[in-house]
Amino acid sequence: MATLNTILSIAESVGINDQRFIGQTMSRNQRISTSEILSVQPFGFEMKPMNYLLYSQNRQLLSELRAADREYEQYLNFGTTGWSNYIAYQGDMSSAQIGACQYQTSSANKTIVLGSLPALSGSFTSSSYIVKTGDFLQIDRYAYIATANVQRGSSTTVNIPVHRTIMTTLVSPMNAVIGQYGTTQSLGGNTYTGTTFPVILVQYPNYILVPMTNDSFISWTSTFRAIEAVL
Repeated sequence: MATLNTILSIAESVGINDQRFIGQTMSRNQRISTSEILSVQPFGFEMKPMNYLLYSQNRQLLSELRAADREYEQYLNFGTTGWSNYIAYQGDMSSAQIGACQYQTSSANKTIVLGSLPALSGSFTSSSYIVKTGDFLQIDRYAYIATANVQRGSSTTVNIPVHRTIMTTLVSPMNAVIGQYGTTQSLGGNTYTGTTFPVILVQYPNYILVPMTNDSFISWTSTFRAIEAVL
């Protein structure tokens, strides 16, 4: 189905905002002070689509975008586009091993507790990496970025520090989604493979039809900007 993910797949560039909300003030003697305003720290994406889609082949895409507009959730799944490098897993586990791992109910604050780890055997040792800094882990609707390299060790679980506070309280273990691997919980009635962001458009550009022989190219008046929909 044609969706916002189609816009991501044909984007010439993608801007990403995963920053904290920081306030700054400058005193009269030019001393700077900073303070963090606690927030859910939503992901933001700005996509610049290319201008050479054929109108005759993309009327369904325009219809889907029109239906969602700036009101309803859409889902960005980087693993199914040419931008999979953004969420690509860097550690030493296989996709099957990741699929067998589970997030534990003790996950809280900025620490994800991962269990059902791969057994120590063969080339997978206590020094093998479960995740590396920058890896994405998704719990329920929300993605988190690992802030440290975490090795297997010899325990039954590992603690993974992440960039923002965990927003889901787990009442039972949940299957892991790490990078482009694992199956998400239901998002809008569908599941996805790999890290997927529920977003709402905050900037939805108009389109311009540029004539060509027996058809038109679609040109956009600006970028698509979306922000993570945090419930």
